[in-house]
Amino acid sequence: IEKYNIKLIVVDSLIGHFRGEFPGRENLAIRQQKLNRHIRQLLSLADAYNLAVIVTNQVMANPAIFFGNPNKPAGGHILAHNCTYRVWLRKAKGNKRVARIFDSPMHPEAECTFKINETGIVDVEE
Repeated sequence: IEKYNIKLIVVDSLIGHFRGEFPGRENLAIRQQKLNRHIRQLLSLADAYNLAVIVTNQVMANPAIFFGNPNKPAGGHILAHNCTYRVWLRKAKGNKRVARIFDSPMHPEAECTFKINETGIVDVEE
């Protein structure tokens, strides 16, 4: 990490790796233990080397929800309690995307709309 001056670690679909290796409810306890160990290692790296860690996650539908958004982040409390900021990304109409911060120690819940084009991420004109 020091040799290459790494300042950012990105893990795409964190829970996906564990859900594939430990499928089903019978493996839930061991999966959550291994997920917790992995997250703690990432947090240790962040602290030791002053770097940022970003993870993406999967969502799963809760069939008991009849009104509102039935989707919730996968990974349970272990993932929720080990993340400083949690941002929900979703598609909106057209080429628009919405980012909603829904868990933060110092920011209120809020959202913004943006687009991704050939130049990168751009604001959407209201």
